[in-house]
Amino acid sequence: MRYLIILGLCMLVACAQVPEEKPEPIEVSEPIVETVVKEPVSTPEEFKTDPATRTVKRVDSLGTTVYGLTEENRIVNIKKGGVVWEFRYENDKLREIVGPQTVEFFYDRDKLSDIDLGAIKLQFTYDATDKLIEVKGFKDTLYFGHTSLNQLYSAKRGVAGETKLDHDKEGKIISLTRGLKKTEVFYDDKNRVRNFDADDTKFIFGYWRDDKVISLTGKTFGAGLGLSYGPDYPPFEAKLVHVDDDSTFTSAYTETLYTVVDDYVYCMHVRRLKDLLFEGISYAFYVNYFKGDLPGYIARHFICLPYEA
Repeated sequence: MRYLIILGLCMLVACAQVPEEKPEPIEVSEPIVETVVKEPVSTPEEFKTDPATRTVKRVDSLGTTVYGLTEENRIVNIKKGGVVWEFRYENDKLREIVGPQTVEFFYDRDKLSDIDLGAIKLQFTYDATDKLIEVKGFKDTLYFGHTSLNQLYSAKRGVAGETKLDHDKEGKIISLTRGLKKTEVFYDDKNRVRNFDADDTKFIFGYWRDDKVISLTGKTFGAGLGLSYGPDYPPFEAKLVHVDDDSTFTSAYTETLYTVVDDYVYCMHVRRLKDLLFEGISYAFYVNYFKGDLPGYIARHFICLPYEA
């Protein structure tokens, strides 16, 4: 009996004990790792040779030349025999011509600043209003003077004589004066340059539909050049008639045909004094026909190299 009493008391004490509390789990936060996002490292864009999607074929007595152009009619390559010239662009500007000779074009704030031919490097200087006033690096330094309307009124090669240019109220060049020689420039009713005329100069341009040059005549030019488009309109063929040039051009695209023929005729025939960076007649024609500017006119001398090769 005594044993049962003691056992009962033990059970009561056991039941009265407070259960042991378990500690709340401590939340341990994940370590904070800062993710550093790096900007992609940009590398200078390679000069791009755009794919040629259009072509013009020129055939003459010496062989075949193929001109490759983009859909925008931008020249990208010229191939003749085993020789290839590539035109490479950066930001839609001609940056490099690569072939038997390499020509690089450099720009500063969208203005042509240098032309590098390896042995020769031309440097362009502009005034505060972005008018080209000097080109150094060739045989003679060129100096240019401009009116307040941005019209070129003088061009001087080194210490040689100065060519002066007069303009009408519409801005067209109406005369070129060098020393005692004055060459007058005449236009037709469509404001196309038609005739360069002086006592010993006669250089006449004829035009076809779409304002395209089809003839060069006059005693300055000599035997003369004829160019026929057709036989259909719009044309896909053009033929030259010249004592030293029997080129025939063909293309599936009229505007592409026009682009190449215009460049070819200018480079091979209008630009008569190829050793001069500036010559009044070719400049007056260039700004009227191609609607270009003075830096573009000088650059065109070197763009002509693949056409002349």
